Order: sequence, then structure tokens, then C-alpha cells
Amino acid sequence: MDSIRGSALLQYDQLLVEHGAAQRDFLAPLHIAPDVVGNYGKHLPYLSLVQLFEGSAHALSLPRFGLELALRQGSTLVGPLRHLANSAPTVGHALVAVIRYMRHYSPAIHFRLEHRAGQAMLFFDNGLPSSEQTPQIVEKSVMGARLLIGELRGAPLRPRAVTLRHAALGDASGYTRYFDCPVLFGQAHNSLVLGADVLQEACVHHDADLHAIVRHFLENQAVPCDSLLASVERKIQMLLPAQRCTLEQVALALNMNSRTLQRHLASDGIEFEGYLDGIRRRQAQQMLRKTTLSVGQIANELGYRRTTSFCRAHLRWFDITPLEHRRQYGDPVIAAL
Repeated sequence: MDSIRGSALLQYDQLLVEHGAAQRDFLAPLHIAPDVVGNYGKHLPYLSLVQLFEGSAHALSLPRFGLELALRQGSTLVGPLRHLANSAPTVGHALVAVIRYMRHYSPAIHFRLEHRAGQAMLFFDNGLPSSEQTPQIVEKSVMGARLLIGELRGAPLRPRAVTLRHAALGDASGYTRYFDCPVLFGQAHNSLVLGADVLQEACVHHDADLHAIVRHFLENQAVPCDSLLASVERKIQMLLPAQRCTLEQVALALNMNSRTLQRHLASDGIEFEGYLDGIRRRQAQQMLRKTTLSVGQIANELGYRRTTSFCRAHLRWFDITPLEHRRQYGDPVIAAL
């Protein structure tokens, strides 16, 4: 079962106290230990967190429990992920980095960033079958994203709109004071709609050295994988920006002999250079279509020492140049930038 860090429950006990309730009465039925509450180093099942929020909202007759908790918490991103976001160069870079490493906070949470018609949309989803039945965690997560962006840019974020799959909890007009924008219900997605220019804003605590250190730390964290191939891909992701992604370096990162790794890959019909090339191709496509990174920045991310080398590889993959790729398949705003 997917888990989430105990920091998701920061300020939970204080919110209950404000409404005359004790947290032990809510934790015990779900077998959640009190020392998990607010503790980044401990985990609880994601489903238990969802049930806790829904039960608390019902018991306290507080239909916007998730939003109230989010406002008290600010951002539940603490530890490495928070440092990663704050040290990024721009808001857009920060969001892409957090999305990439969200598994360290909870593998159940899925954010996705897209550009559409001159605006950016940050979509939220989770691993549960129906988010319409679990509105508290959805509203808390969307609000948490809004607060994080405000923290990154050093000023509160006023979204263009918020869309939610579920129906309004209580009076729909009451949502305006939380999000300071139109909130639409019964929509196809849970999302935060932003002006595309927000992604270009500088992070007020940008620190290139810290960002690189935290990123390297997160790449090296032990994350359970289903297969050796998943471990290989994760190490490739770590080594590419350092421009030293070879079979030998990947094997070294996995504490294996390079010949042993090559033999394991060959048994699955995989040739390392071809596999590496496929990862670069997939990432190039994603970054050209979904981000505002320059061609040079993308080349660096993919481990190319020269932008011209990346351009040659891109021409081989797609039969067009990177800029033509972005113009044809990316958002027009990204192409213009």
C-alpha cells in the first residue's frame, strides 16, 4: 500500500483542539500511532490519511477541513523536497523538480504540469479509484500547491481558476476566500490554473549549488524498485546531468561489476547504449513539449557536453530540429519563450 510521510499531519492536533476534539479519538480506530503526527521521518498508509481527513470533516461538521488544515500548514514539503524547490532558479523549474521527486514524499501523489493556450495547469491526482469520494485530501493538496508557489515567488499566488472533480462542500461561494479565484466543480480534472508567466518568475531563495546537492541526494535515496531495470533507469537519471553516464558508472552506482550488469541486461534483451538513448529521447520529448527549458539546458540535462551533439541526436530521433519540435508539438507560449 502507498504511504505518505507523517508531516502531512502537521498542525492536525491543533486544528482538532480548536474544535474541541482530541486527536487520539481519531487516530486509534485507524491504528495510526500518535508519534507519526507531524513527523517527517515516519510514514502512514495514504489510504489511512484519506480516511482520517474524511472522518474528521464529518465528525467536526467542518466541510472544508482539508482547506483549513492546508492554511495552517502552509506547505507540508519539509526536508529535502522543500530545499529542492526553494533553491530552484524559477517557479517552473521548482515544480518540475518536485513532481519528479514527489515519490520521496508519497508515491500515491501525482502532480502533472502542462501548458495550454497561454496558461499553465498543475493537475493533481492520487492512486485512489475515485477522488470524487475523497474531497478533503484533494482540496488540501491543491491548496498546498498554491501555497508552495506563493512561497517560491515570495508573494501570494492568485490563480486564474481552480477546477475540482467533486461537488462543492457546503456553499460554493465560500471557496473564494480560500483560493481568491473562481472555483469550478464537477470538472474533468483537479487542477490549479496559472498564468504561464508565473513559471518564469525567479525563486526568491535560488541557490544553484544547494539545488544540485539536494538533487543528487534525492537521486541516491533508496527507493524500492520492482526490478534491476528500474534501478538502472534511476541511476541513469542521476548521472545524466553530470555528463558521466556510462555502463561502468551506472554499475559502480549499483555496487556491481560492469560485466555483471551487462550480462543481466542482455538476459532481458537490453543493450545499455540503446536503452540510454531511449531514455534521452523520451526525456527530450517531454522537456521540449512540457517545459520552458532552453535547448542548451535540455542538452545539459540529458548529459550532452555540446548542444550540437544533442541537436544531431534529436534529428536522428525525430527527423526535425529541437526548435521545430517545440513549435510543432509544444505549447505556442513555450515556443515563443
